[in-house]
Amino acid sequence: MQNTKTVQLTHIQEENIKDILLKLKWREEKSNNEYVKLRMKSYLGSAAMLYTSGKLVLQGNEDFSEILGETSEVGNKTLVPHLGVDEVGKGDYFGPLVVVSCFVNPENVDIFEKIGVGDSKKFSDKKIMEMYEQLKDYEYYYVSIVMPAEYSDLQKETGNVAILLARQHSKVIEMGLGDLKSKNIECNTVVIDQFSNSKSRILNELGKMGQGADINQFHKGESDIAVAAASVLARGVFLEQMEKMGNAYKFDFPKGATHVIGKGKEFVKKYGISELKNVAKISFKTTKDITK
Repeated sequence: MQNTKTVQLTHIQEENIKDILLKLKWREEKSNNEYVKLRMKSYLGSAAMLYTSGKLVLQGNEDFSEILGETSEVGNKTLVPHLGVDEVGKGDYFGPLVVVSCFVNPENVDIFEKIGVGDSKKFSDKKIMEMYEQLKDYEYYYVSIVMPAEYSDLQKETGNVAILLARQHSKVIEMGLGDLKSKNIECNTVVIDQFSNSKSRILNELGKMGQGADINQFHKGESDIAVAAASVLARGVFLEQMEKMGNAYKFDFPKGATHVIGKGKEFVKKYGISELKNVAKISFKTTKDITK
C-alpha cells in the first residue's frame, strides 16, 4: 500500500532536506516541473518532491518516519530566535496597510506550529480569523497600521511605495527589537519576506537597532515560521480593521484591487469624493476610474 506524507518545511529545513535524503542513500533526479525545486528517489523506489512553496511530498511503499524525524530535528536544533516581518494590504484599494513583526524562538515555536500558520494568502478569511483569535494575545508581535489617509500622505512624502514599505518594516523591527531588549530576550536576527528587487531598500531605512541585527531577505519568506506568523497576524489585523471601517460607514468594502470601481462609485455617491481618501488608497490609478 502506497504511503504519502506531506509536510511544510521552513526555510532552514528546505536547505537541509537534500543532505538528509543523501545520507539515507536517496539519489537526486531531474524534474521538468517548474514548481519542483528538488526531486529524489530512494533505492526502494519511493519519491520525494520539494516544491517551490516549501512543501515536501514523500510517496512510496516505505515508512518515512526517519526522514520526517530528522527534518523536524533540524528545524528544532537550528531555529535561531528571530523576528519575522510581513505586510498585508499594499495591493488592496480599500483599507489600511498593515505591517507586523513577530518573534519566534525554540521555546515558543510550538504555539505557531500547532495552529498551522503559513502564508496568509493561502487561507480563507474565515480560517485566518480563527488563527488570529488564537494568536492575538501572544506577547511578542508588533504592529503598524497605516490607514488610507496616512498612506496617501506618506506616499506623497516618499514618492515611492517601496520606501514607504521599507520605513514601516523598519518601524516594526525597531519596536520588536526594542521591546525584546527591554525584557532581556535575545534577538539578533530578522527575516523579511522580500518586497523589493533591491535588498538595500530596507537596509537604507533601518533604525539604529535594526542596523545592528542580522537582516535576511528572501522571496516566499512565509516558509520561515516567524514570517508565516507575521503574515497571519497582519491579515487578521487587516480584516479586523476592514470590519471596523465597514461598520463605521455602514458599507461593504471589497478586498483587493480588481473589482472595486463599482463599489468606489457607490461610496462616492453616498459620502462624497472628499471622504474617499479616508477609506481608500487614492494614489492607485483606480481612483481616476471611480471619480471620472
